[in-house]
Amino acid sequence: MYLWIVFFLFFIDIISKIIAEKKLKFHPKSILDGAIHFYYVRNFGIAFNKLSHKKWLILTLNFVLLIYITSLYTAPNINKIGLSLVLAGGLGNTLNRLFRGYVIDFIYFNIKGSPVFNMADFYILSGIIVILIEEIIII
Repeated sequence: MYLWIVFFLFFIDIISKIIAEKKLKFHPKSILDGAIHFYYVRNFGIAFNKLSHKKWLILTLNFVLLIYITSLYTAPNINKIGLSLVLAGGLGNTLNRLFRGYVIDFIYFNIKGSPVFNMADFYILSGIIVILIEEIIII
């Protein structure tokens, strides 16, 4: 069941990036009186554009982490929903890096210091939060 979650979220991420590239590249959008902006950004790094233009280092790190995360599915006490979110996001961003050399980001909250992100980033953050909350509650 959990792999269906991964594939569904992965599909949504890929489709959202394709739409962002086609619709937002030259025509950014704002909603909620400018509180949220949608515009096309090429992110050549990871996490706030760190390691920019180090594609092979980033891809190597991504593959190692994806293999490790996948291996955790056999762990008895791991939150499979949180893990599925992290895996779907990791796969979405890794695929972008592998075939494009960058990740497409397009969502921005109009808050000083806020990064531009994508659905995969949201999945990864949400999955980590789910896993951490479960760990805190279990302790």
